[in-house]
Amino acid sequence: MDQLYMLRAFVAAAQHKSFSKAAASLGVTTGSISKAIAKLEAAIQTRVLHRTTRSVTLTEEAQAYYLSCCRLLAELDEANRRITQEKEVDSGKLRLVVHPSLVNGTFLSLLSNYHAIAPNVNLTVSVQENVINLYDGRYDVAIVPPHLVEQSAVIRRTLSKTSNVLVASPAYLAKYGIPAHAEELSRHFLLIDPRLRQQDTNFIDLFENGRPVRVLPMASMDGNEALLRAAALTGTGIAALPEAMIHKEVAQGHLLQVLPGCSTSESDVEICLFYSHRELLPARFRTFVDFCTTFFRDENRGQPSASHEALQPATPALMAA
Repeated sequence: MDQLYMLRAFVAAAQHKSFSKAAASLGVTTGSISKAIAKLEAAIQTRVLHRTTRSVTLTEEAQAYYLSCCRLLAELDEANRRITQEKEVDSGKLRLVVHPSLVNGTFLSLLSNYHAIAPNVNLTVSVQENVINLYDGRYDVAIVPPHLVEQSAVIRRTLSKTSNVLVASPAYLAKYGIPAHAEELSRHFLLIDPRLRQQDTNFIDLFENGRPVRVLPMASMDGNEALLRAAALTGTGIAALPEAMIHKEVAQGHLLQVLPGCSTSESDVEICLFYSHRELLPARFRTFVDFCTTFFRDENRGQPSASHEALQPATPALMAA
């Protein structure tokens, strides 16, 4: 049996965690995949995959071998492409998945600017907040928080780090007042990520100037960031949101930050770009990765800080209202 085919069968089975899915991706039978991997293991005298009735996983001994095989096959495929003089242009399909917290004016600007430099790329954008598998064939690139990508072998590039801040509309604050300390949030309607709520209770854990604070709000609503931002803009309550997500609304005065020393976590919220291979990317992949990196770098440098708009308890304009 061709050794190259054995390597392709091994890599496909490891990526898809399934012999049947690997077979479908290569257009062969499941038996052919099983036979190829058995011959590979016999040739290298090492078991490369754990098989159960429910899953296929890499053995510890095969971790480094798998990465080497991925690089070897990627380089071979690129060499084949070049020798047949296939012309790579910025065209073709690019399937992007993003987290709901990114769907704001900044992200829409990114899409518009990218389309201007790569008008022939067929870009499909999906929005979801579940765990992403970049090897299941659904997506090429993901822009999400790190905990939502499950593979250790994917490439990760940090696009932005931002704090979670508390914001509300001027109308809400004029009506219900501005809290001076985290404990005063107990008298407000809070819009929060459900992960902040203590299990089987309504208590919410926050940090005020680095000090943990537990709050029992008068009322609360949980949901994803897009829902919470919309609710905050309509004056429903005080929302806990990533600063980068709402900095334009803050700059325009549609939202105002309260309790600038208060956050929902001790560390910044990170948004990263993930893709499955580092070397020899198609032109449309390389262009998009480079564009996103540059776009977010420039955006972060020029981004107005929400803390500049933070309210103190005696804000004259609201007190007068």
